[in-house]
Amino acid sequence: MSSRAKTRVLEVHSEIRSAILAGRLAPGERLSPGAIAQDFGVSLGVVREALTRLGEQGLVVSQPQQGFQVIPLSREDLLDLTSTRLDIETLALRRSVQRGDVEWRAQLMAAQYRLSNTPQHLPDDPSALSEDWARAHQEFHHLLLAACGSKRLLDIAENLRDSAEVYRRWSSPMPGPPTRDIAGEHRAIVAAVEAGDEDLAVQALASHIAHTTDVLLQGAV
Repeated sequence: MSSRAKTRVLEVHSEIRSAILAGRLAPGERLSPGAIAQDFGVSLGVVREALTRLGEQGLVVSQPQQGFQVIPLSREDLLDLTSTRLDIETLALRRSVQRGDVEWRAQLMAAQYRLSNTPQHLPDDPSALSEDWARAHQEFHHLLLAACGSKRLLDIAENLRDSAEVYRRWSSPMPGPPTRDIAGEHRAIVAAVEAGDEDLAVQALASHIAHTTDVLLQGAV
């Protein structure tokens, strides 16, 4: 594959990934390589390579005789996803606490401050997630594990979080007043990191992930 073709693969991959994570493509929605190739003005080979990479990252599935589709949602898959996230992300966080330097901790504190001061929902639509908050949330969780010292571990963790984001985007908002302090959960994780207490940090992150899953299981999944 030429360098130009590789560049186009990355561009198409990035656009489709963004559309899935932003909720513009629905879980289970069919993805037509021919239509995508026409929209982007690229070859079918470029589109199939981009979709294959998204499949490797858990955002797209390919079924015989059915082609490509956005990952469908199910209770069983969410529970499996959560269990795997707990294994991978807590391992990466433990290593980050052990290996992280002052610069990493400063960046993490800044990311947590930015996140806590970014409104989670749109002012004119309380049920709609703010894209600014979503980006700040992604950056916080990325930085949280960034000092683990393993690119492979980080890549696995990022792919798992992407899959979890699809669930979060498409689960029904819970009725009634909010009873969860997400910002407080993030502060608890950072406080444990700052104290150098890897066990407490891991416990706080595990509780944060599990709490999210509990909420999602009460939604549309």
